[in-house]
Amino acid sequence: MKKALLFLITICITTLVSAQQYVINAQITGFESGTKFYLNDPELDTDIDSAIIENNVLNFKGTLTKTPQSLWVKTIVADESYYFTLLMGNEKINVKGDIKDFPFDLKITGSKTQDMHNKMIDLTKAGYKQRNKLVAEYFALTNDSAKLKAKAIWKVIGKIDSTDKVTRMNFVRQNLNSFEALDALFYLKNDFPRDTIRKFYNSLHSDFKNTLYAKRIDTYLKVGDIIDKGDSFYNFNAFDKDGKKHSLSEVSGKYILLDFSSTFCGPCISSIPELKEISQKLSDNLSVVSFSCDAGKETWLKGLNRDQTKWLSLWDGKGFYGETIIKYGISGYPTFVLINPHGKIVSKWSGYEEGALFNKVLGQISTKSN
Repeated sequence: MKKALLFLITICITTLVSAQQYVINAQITGFESGTKFYLNDPELDTDIDSAIIENNVLNFKGTLTKTPQSLWVKTIVADESYYFTLLMGNEKINVKGDIKDFPFDLKITGSKTQDMHNKMIDLTKAGYKQRNKLVAEYFALTNDSAKLKAKAIWKVIGKIDSTDKVTRMNFVRQNLNSFEALDALFYLKNDFPRDTIRKFYNSLHSDFKNTLYAKRIDTYLKVGDIIDKGDSFYNFNAFDKDGKKHSLSEVSGKYILLDFSSTFCGPCISSIPELKEISQKLSDNLSVVSFSCDAGKETWLKGLNRDQTKWLSLWDGKGFYGETIIKYGISGYPTFVLINPHGKIVSKWSGYEEGALFNKVLGQISTKSN
């Protein structure tokens, strides 16, 4: 009797542990045995697991601390990247397909959460495929005579992006009580009226309202209107590389160039030499302050070690979903905010053009000072 009871307890514990793990079973043809795949957390930009494909079979198993979660399964073969995306918790997912089906046409089953993610992919993949071809065509252009063609390409891409946005907005309206829709809603938050987002949030079922995905929407609503040129700066607290807490209000008496960036953003990396020039040559009138939009501390610290910057660099660990990023309306990196000595935002812009940043900042300071 005792042995039978012990056996049942063991089975129950084993079942419970199994239920708290993610399992990804993939049968994928077209890759050589020995090809290494990575399971990546895109929010932290960190690989959380790896596995080798053998005889067309690939398996991942582990535990996710936050669920459900966006994940990428990816590899590189002959300098070409292959990936597919998942939205899952500690559950079992089955994947079937061929190398030619990456990234949008694999058959992925086993989870209601993933089913909704698949539905979004099915609605948007035609546009993605067309967009990817056009982007590749654009980067293949090699001379100035192709400028008109480049302009035409980006015009078509703009139309694709607009259609994609409408598709996603309609998906949110029709599938609000799903993790996929809530994830999309946060990224589309500036495309819906705030009152509409509040109605969405208030109408959520309790199963979703208490989740991290809904709390991100709640944070957006609580933060209030995005600040812009002419507004007073938004003060915030964040940490330097040594763990010391700072507030933006500590930096006073000068202009502040607030640089919102992320570690592996190409234009952000390209801007570093010019930011160093600004920090050195305009130090009498201006302080550079960088705010990391990375969610992972190790990722942020890698960037600091690589760039060797000497100005104040801060991180709050909340990534794209934090109050500071939301309040300043950051949707792309780098984004620069120029604040005058009186605490007013005098300029705000996104993107980096090589050789133009120094003159733009110098011109703003000179104009405002005269």
